[in-house]
Amino acid sequence: MRTLIGIDFSLNSPAFCLLRDNQFKWGSLTRSDRTEESLKRSKAKPFAFLSEMDGFDLMFMGKEKMPEEYSERERLKIDYFSDLVDRFWDSVISHTQEGDEIYIAMEGLSFASNGNALIDISMATALLRKKIVDEVGSSNFYVFSPTSIKKFAIKGNAKKHQLYDSLVNCKRAETNLSYFTNILESNRGEWITPSGNVNKPLDDLIDATWICIFLDGRLKED
Repeated sequence: MRTLIGIDFSLNSPAFCLLRDNQFKWGSLTRSDRTEESLKRSKAKPFAFLSEMDGFDLMFMGKEKMPEEYSERERLKIDYFSDLVDRFWDSVISHTQEGDEIYIAMEGLSFASNGNALIDISMATALLRKKIVDEVGSSNFYVFSPTSIKKFAIKGNAKKHQLYDSLVNCKRAETNLSYFTNILESNRGEWITPSGNVNKPLDDLIDATWICIFLDGRLKED
């Protein structure tokens, strides 16, 4: 069975979207100094809502304050990043089956990050990419530029709320995508702020979904 996985990776809220046998599934891992109970407190917000819905795998892990001392901080970072990648990857791969022909895509690094932030995301991304290549091989692994995904979805400089709305209007009749897009449409007023920001973890889940759909189109062209 061909299985496609789109990954939107970050240090605090990595997300994935998986397409297998015309069925989409989604997952996200939130790394926060807030507790899972606190994040789910508002029943109208995505964390509480999606945790009750089939097809969404929501995971949570704590985020501790980093020590000031340089060497100690760098040692702790690699432990954090390894744990983050391991937990996230275990969730991703749990939705596949032995014998699946797996294709995985993610966006390239955003150079809007700078300094230590870019170094940190590069380190963690390398850990994840190693797991991906070990599992599926480099020939089944794709890295797309963020701009190419946005252009495919709507336009190259699309904002988060525009990607949200574009996905609501995306039609994939042969799949269960409408299960997710109907949820987005019904809760738009609550989940997009007046300034146009999209509530967590939806912004990452939407990005991962677009990456998965883009990968599907790319493979059909090849």
